[in-house]
Amino acid sequence: MSETPQKQSPTKKPYARPTLTAYGSLKDIVQGSHGGMSDGTPGNTKACWIAEALYGAHDPRTFLLRSWMTGIYDRRRSGWPLVVLYRRSGPILARAIRVMPILQRGFRAMFDAFLGKALRDVVALAKIAKTRA
Repeated sequence: MSETPQKQSPTKKPYARPTLTAYGSLKDIVQGSHGGMSDGTPGNTKACWIAEALYGAHDPRTFLLRSWMTGIYDRRRSGWPLVVLYRRSGPILARAIRVMPILQRGFRAMFDAFLGKALRDVVALAKIAKTRA
């Protein structure tokens, strides 16, 4: 009697909680089809120091936050005085965040919430621009 080889089921990766790390085309996020949003290049806007300390200088989340905060300030939308305060204290806080893990946790929670708001705003603006086209 011949034995047939048993198929081994592939091992499954352990479950990992999903995280949002990409927000679509970076160009669409920072420039958008509605125009006017800055990409954070020199001369266009101030840096997003805390986002860079938390996520990295070239992370899409940093670009999204930078663009969103610039839009708040430029259009004098709700919260623009906080952006002014951020521009004054951001570099100092970013240096502290880089060396103090407890600050990283607190600011990451806050900036993750800002990311959610920024993403909702970008999506809403894209929908408005699409209906106007």
